[in-house]
Amino acid sequence: MKFNYTYILLTLLIMSSCNNSNESDSKLIEGKIIHSVYFWLNDSDNKEDVKTFETAIKKLMKNSQFANKMHLGKPANTEKREVIDNSYNYCLIFTFDTYKDQRIYQDEPAHLIFIGEAKHLWEKVLIFDSIQEPI
Repeated sequence: MKFNYTYILLTLLIMSSCNNSNESDSKLIEGKIIHSVYFWLNDSDNKEDVKTFETAIKKLMKNSQFANKMHLGKPANTEKREVIDNSYNYCLIFTFDTYKDQRIYQDEPAHLIFIGEAKHLWEKVLIFDSIQEPI
């Protein structure tokens, strides 16, 4: 009888270890729509402008109800190459589950407040939206 329990336990252990593909272990970015925004400030040397911009964008990140995952960063100090443009000052990435969520976000109060508080601080903004599609 002891052999049967050991055999069953060992079989279950082996079966469970073979199925270790967990969605949380995925390397894929969560979210169907990836919204990447690059900002060039008018005067990135002006500490007050930088502080105002950072406060406004962090408030947007905290208060947005439609963005799922988010990232705020500055250009990385990676190797300089012809294909790299690190002339921007900030990169904001939001993910959305649906086109509807991304569209509603455009008129979301947190987004509109951010634009009102920070638009005068940037000279250029570029946005790249991509959709997660099987390739």
